[in-house]
Amino acid sequence: MKRVTDTIEVLGTVETPQGIREVCASADAQYDEDAARLAVKLDAFLRTTGILTKEKRFSIEWLPKPETVLESVGPDETVEMARDIFHRWVQRVRRAVPALAHQ
Repeated sequence: MKRVTDTIEVLGTVETPQGIREVCASADAQYDEDAARLAVKLDAFLRTTGILTKEKRFSIEWLPKPETVLESVGPDETVEMARDIFHRWVQRVRRAVPALAHQ
């Protein structure tokens, strides 16, 4: 497996009973050259924002559950395909957060 991308995008912040948290979307894309298959593991989570504390990740019921997208593609299409899959995931996560839905 060849790593294509590993990315996290901060979509904004939300107020929770535990304090302000960042809303994040992430993707880890790997390419299996033998099978010509791209696997993109997608996740959405909240994380702490304090720079003086260790980062902690939290799940919350209104965020989409983690998923893996599999696509059959050639090696020259992997980066663009992974980027498109992640872009759609970011939009889905953004729509799940009422405070971010119109940004």
